[in-house]
Amino acid sequence: MQTLRWSLTALALGLVACAGSAAEGPGSTEPGAIQSAPNEPPPPAAEGPITCGLPAPVVSEDPCTKDAECAPAEPCHAHACVAVAHAKPRTPDTVCSTMLDCKSVDANPCVCHEGRCALVPKPN
Repeated sequence: MQTLRWSLTALALGLVACAGSAAEGPGSTEPGAIQSAPNEPPPPAAEGPITCGLPAPVVSEDPCTKDAECAPAEPCHAHACVAVAHAKPRTPDTVCSTMLDCKSVDANPCVCHEGRCALVPKPN
């Protein structure tokens, strides 16, 4: 499932990158056509890999001793983790979007972090 999410994310990024209109060449007669200088260097490539995750843990007030005691606060795209007893349960009519939220449980695990339930950055 995780591989499918990454594949879909990569596909979406590729489609967005290719969706822009191509620059018109010097022979274009269309008004407002963009012409680049022949000796102009290409723009620099983005540095490093594209990442999806939290910059720092989001710690709750709920105490814990092991990861199994923690769960997402909400059934869909939760931005916090709480004790299982405080988590809002998923109901039969719950429908979550397929949008990936990089700052939620979609891309980060709920764990017991320093004695408190927390949403933490995914380890590399």
